[in-house]
Amino acid sequence: MRITLDELKRTSDGKSVSSFNKIFKEYLDIKPYWVDNGFYYLTRRNIYHIPAMEEQCITISNKFALIELDAAIKGFFIQLLLLSQYGNIELIKKNIIKAIGIDKKTYDKYIIKLVGADLVSITTPLTLHTENILLENDFSKQKKLPTKKVNKIVEIDDNGNIIIPK
Repeated sequence: MRITLDELKRTSDGKSVSSFNKIFKEYLDIKPYWVDNGFYYLTRRNIYHIPAMEEQCITISNKFALIELDAAIKGFFIQLLLLSQYGNIELIKKNIIKAIGIDKKTYDKYIIKLVGADLVSITTPLTLHTENILLENDFSKQKKLPTKKVNKIVEIDDNGNIIIPK
């Protein structure tokens, strides 16, 4: 994607994103490029290459963001989803506490909130309600990043067309 930090800032309700590149450096392949827009100083932008999805991942619907719960409780639910998909454990209290590494009081507090939001039913083992939340993974649109780095300089003509030298 091509986006400036100011544009990204607008999507996050004006919160500061000055440390975005530093925080996500290990996850993203960030390449800066300069755009000659006729001003004295060239405009600096970054190209962010998001890596392809891993095999053991889940895709969550954007409807999950609309559920009014604290971020910690949503994170706990996501951990439960991952455990149910790839944890190879029975979703009982003892196993969940050990796998996630939380204490019993926090577990109970989070489970009560998730039951109130109708995301979990207290059964043995725990039942997760994932309708309209957990989506099928679609790997077909994933692009793998090239392993070989290519350094080509492109030019833009007066009409805004990209000229790639051979």
